[in-house]
Amino acid sequence: MTTNSTSHKNFAGAVAGGVLGLVLGMSAASCGPAATGARSPGDDLTAPAAPDDWGTDWDRTVDRRATGGDTVWTVVLATFPSETGSMAAADRMVSQLGELAPELTDVWVHSTGGGAMVASGHYDSADDPDAQANLRRVKGTLIREQPAFARAMLTRIKLRPITAAIDPYSLMSVRLRYPNRNPLYTLEVGIWSDFDSGELSLDEIHFEAEAQTRRLRSQGFEAYFYHDDDKRVSAVTVGVFDHTAIDSRSGLYSPALQQLLEQFPAHLVNGEQLLEPIDGRNTRRGTRVQKPMPVLIPKR
Repeated sequence: MTTNSTSHKNFAGAVAGGVLGLVLGMSAASCGPAATGARSPGDDLTAPAAPDDWGTDWDRTVDRRATGGDTVWTVVLATFPSETGSMAAADRMVSQLGELAPELTDVWVHSTGGGAMVASGHYDSADDPDAQANLRRVKGTLIREQPAFARAMLTRIKLRPITAAIDPYSLMSVRLRYPNRNPLYTLEVGIWSDFDSGELSLDEIHFEAEAQTRRLRSQGFEAYFYHDDDKRVSAVTVGVFDHTAIDSRSGLYSPALQQLLEQFPAHLVNGEQLLEPIDGRNTRRGTRVQKPMPVLIPKR
């Protein structure tokens, strides 16, 4: 059964941008560098993943030390508002920075239903000498001979804990296996949500995503689920890939990722195909089935 996107406007936006901050769908970032970086096609890592919770504490003058394992200080390079494509833009920026600004290390995406940010580093305190040095390095970064992040700032963020009790089929578990491997990609093949309709409870959304994950596992696929309770959306993804999965100059996928895309020709919404406009600016061109999206696995 194919879902007509024109009759489901209440969820079209959520689907277009993907679910996980992951959804790296590689769209242009208005706040980040609009250049191309080089990646070479490549390896498929067999493993799972982990997301983030964008905290709202931007106060840099009070409580300048982290108050527990769920809080970290980081240098914010750019922020993206909560609109369609914001996560894809943030993820694309991270993908490009590896080529455009290799001197920047530990670059990651932090996201929730409220938007996304691209950050660098993890520190216990804003006064940490390493944090201050990284802030200076970020502010001094030039891209095309222009200061790229002159407005960068140290910010305190609350993170979701990653513990050994995580379900092995949860995307959160990937970082337990690959804590220092960046970037990591996965393929988002479906999402479940009530899209503010009230037709599905949060437990039902969780159940459907986890059931789809188990079905894919029984078919031999390395499938994972990811629950974003703030958005009331759960995603189902397949596979884990390293930085060689996408050539950021050509946009070409590695053979392993391309093969997986051929096995999953449609991005499912509540178990059904979704039709999207071929050209958002010219609806007369008709529609096409929305395809699965390669997405970044956030570091935390």
